[in-house]
Amino acid sequence: MFVFIILLGLSVFSMLLLGYGLFSNVRHLSYIKEKLLAAEIALAKSVDNERALNVELTEMKHQIEKNITSDSLTGLPGWQIFEDRLKQILRQSKRHNLVFSILFLDLDDFKIINNVLGLEVGDELLKEVAERLQSSVRQMDTVSRFTGDEFVIILPQASKPETSAYVAQRLLNAIAQPFRIRDQELFITASAGIAIYPNDGEDIAMLLQNAESALHQAKARGDNTYQFYRREMHMISRRELVLSSALHNPEVYKEFSLYYQPQVDTEAKKIVCMETLLKWRHPNFGDISSEDFLRFSENTGTIVAIGEWILRTACQQFLTWQSLGLHPKKLSVNVSLRQLESPHFAYHVSHILQELNLNPDFLILQISEAMLLTKMGLIEKTLHMLRQLGVHIGVTDFGTGYIALQHLRSFPLSYLKLSSALLMDITKNEEVKAIVKMIIVLADTLQLKVIVDGVENLEQKSVLKMLGSHIMQGSIFSPPLLSEEFTVLAEEKIVES
Repeated sequence: MFVFIILLGLSVFSMLLLGYGLFSNVRHLSYIKEKLLAAEIALAKSVDNERALNVELTEMKHQIEKNITSDSLTGLPGWQIFEDRLKQILRQSKRHNLVFSILFLDLDDFKIINNVLGLEVGDELLKEVAERLQSSVRQMDTVSRFTGDEFVIILPQASKPETSAYVAQRLLNAIAQPFRIRDQELFITASAGIAIYPNDGEDIAMLLQNAESALHQAKARGDNTYQFYRREMHMISRRELVLSSALHNPEVYKEFSLYYQPQVDTEAKKIVCMETLLKWRHPNFGDISSEDFLRFSENTGTIVAIGEWILRTACQQFLTWQSLGLHPKKLSVNVSLRQLESPHFAYHVSHILQELNLNPDFLILQISEAMLLTKMGLIEKTLHMLRQLGVHIGVTDFGTGYIALQHLRSFPLSYLKLSSALLMDITKNEEVKAIVKMIIVLADTLQLKVIVDGVENLEQKSVLKMLGSHIMQGSIFSPPLLSEEFTVLAEEKIVES
């Protein structure tokens, strides 16, 4: 009986174990099924993701190919098409001894459009520029957008330089016409450089390089013009590269000298102001013109730092003269557009004046009339901030532009400096006399002081005094002097003229 009970218990226990095992297997199988289902779902997602990725890659490939063959913004032929056509024209020209031209064209000051009106307006303007260029050339010519606001044009079978010049001028004229973008009228100009095969290069790289060099020279001559490539431009380009690089080196300040030219009140026979002029004497290239210096420093972005150095150094010299008992009433310093565009310029001027403990009433900051005409919206706020500091604002080269009278009233000006160009015929030309007289009366009405620049002889001085002008500057009084030269010469000898 006892054995039977034991066997019965073992049977029950075995059945329990078997049941548990079956239960465990069922659970395990269920777990495996869940895993398999998850894997299938993951695989399906992976396949979908792979398909989506393949679609995206295909679209990107098509877009890249499209961008290569056509410019996505303007629809002009892309660089691959342009290069293929250029190679074909080059082969044909070599085979048949033909001449063709490459024209590099760049919009002048286009970044101002983007900065002021926004990139979308800039893009719309580029589209319309492309349309005008395309409609201004022959069907056999090729127009392509190079980068940004630069365009390059192939002019096949342009046998005479006059043909390329005619096309270049026609393109510039087309761009100079007003644009209508989003209900506002925009004006812009362009510059162009021309290289001619085979004289200016016998391969694509050289032709493009020389056309671009000619473009840079065109810009150096002033906006809205074109320039043919010349072999000596290689030397000019090398000089520009060396000088532009030198401006980034702090050692360049050792090559700078500040000169000062007095402005004389001919009635009081006193020096009323010393104008600051920078001269750069390079050890290899000699004296660098003020135009070159301004262009290099603006292109390299160093004009702001150099401008601060000029201002600080000139103010220190002015204080030195005061300590020696020499008392020119004012100090004038020219400032560039890049300085005035900086939102920190007024702060830097204030900081220098406070650091040196110089009364701001002694300082005149001079800007050109051309700057006031073309950039008035960008610099007006800065000029008012400077005037609030107590600094005076003067306009140089006045009388050569067409500044509206309301602008003279709206800007915080203290001085008008007449251009020396007005003095060329002032002793003989009654119309010039009338213009100068009108400016003097206008300035007096607006409570502005007039300074006449470029007075070279007693006859000019006498006519100006008769017209009511008494503050003058020019070689008749003194050429620009180094600070130590002025200190030695002293005021009395200068105002004797």
